[in-house]
Amino acid sequence: MRRIFTQLPYFIPEDPAFIRELFLQHGVRRTIARGEALKRGGDRLKLFLLEEGLCAYYAGVGFGRPTILAVILPGRTMGDLSASAKIPCNVYTAALMPSRVIEMPAEALYEAFQQHPELAEEQIANVIKKEEALLEGMVANFTRPPAERVAVFAKALIRTTHAGPDKDGWFSLPLLISAQVIGEAVNLNRVSVAKIIARWLKIGLAKREKKHLVLSPELLEPIDDWIENSTGASTLGFNRNYSTK
Repeated sequence: MRRIFTQLPYFIPEDPAFIRELFLQHGVRRTIARGEALKRGGDRLKLFLLEEGLCAYYAGVGFGRPTILAVILPGRTMGDLSASAKIPCNVYTAALMPSRVIEMPAEALYEAFQQHPELAEEQIANVIKKEEALLEGMVANFTRPPAERVAVFAKALIRTTHAGPDKDGWFSLPLLISAQVIGEAVNLNRVSVAKIIARWLKIGLAKREKKHLVLSPELLEPIDDWIENSTGASTLGFNRNYSTK
C-alpha cells in the first residue's frame, strides 16, 4: 500500500512517549462532540492529544467537498506539525465521533525542547513520519483506482491498529467508520464507497459481523507495497478483487 515512504497512508502514526508524558504533565482534558472543531485554519497554535474517539485533519474546508488529509486515532497528537515549526497552516481539525482530548499550550513543547535538545531531534523524526503518512495518502488517491483506494484504506487501518486475523485468516475492521468518512479520505463520494463494499460482499470478499466489516485475505494480500510486496495487485487478481462490476 506504500509506494514512496515507510509510513502507512491515511492514518497518522503514534507519537513518541515523551510527547504523551508532556500532555499528562501540562494539559487539560476536554470532551469533544461529534463534528466539533478543535482547530481551524489560521487559529493560534494549539496542541491536542486524542485519548478516546476519532478525529481527522480536513483540507479545503469552505472550498468545495470536504477532504480528509488523515484520520487521527487515539494516542496521536494534533496540531504538532504547525506548532513544531511555529507556522500556522490551513487545516481544519475536527472530531468524527464523541472524543476526549488533552489540550496543552504549545509553550510546554518549546520549553521541553530548550531543556532537552535531544527531544527536538526526536520530534523532527516524528514530524517527518507524519508528513510521510499524509503524502502516502495523497499518492494513493492520485495513483490508484477507486476500489483499490478503499481496500488500501481498510488495510492501513488494520495495520495501524495491529488488528490480527481470525482463525480463518479474515480481518475485521476494528472501527465503525462510515462510507462518508472513507470517501472523504480516499476522494470518493459516499455512494461510490457503498457500491464498492456491496460488490465485495456479493462476491464473497467481505462479510458483516455485528456491524463490523470483515475482509478476506484474498482482498488485502494482493495490494502492492514497495517494501513488502512489490509485485502487487496487477499480477494477483486485481480485476476480480477491486472491480465494482
